[in-house]
Amino acid sequence: MPEDQEKKDEEKFEFDSTGQALEYMSLDQARVLAMRTARESPSVYGPRYLNVSMAFEVAAAEETEDYYVITLAFRPQDDYAGNPGREQFFIGKEGTIEHRQVLRTPSRRFP
Repeated sequence: MPEDQEKKDEEKFEFDSTGQALEYMSLDQARVLAMRTARESPSVYGPRYLNVSMAFEVAAAEETEDYYVITLAFRPQDDYAGNPGREQFFIGKEGTIEHRQVLRTPSRRFP
């Protein structure tokens, strides 16, 4: 294993007040958590989309010092002619969702 990778792996650990090691989740794990959360507990996408099953896709994912910022594109499942909505998650490195917001809802395209 290259020395840089070993150092990066070591930086993923911190210790709590009892001396237990805290392991940070990876960016890939944060993507999965955002997708699972969006599917299992949908946000409020407006009355038009109440009780409508949505399809989700990762539109952007970035890592900051304290958080993973995951932006999902979402749209109604099946045939949908329109622009997807955007929902953003701020996930703490320990795996907690710190903030969740709908940036925009899907919009239909009109001929």
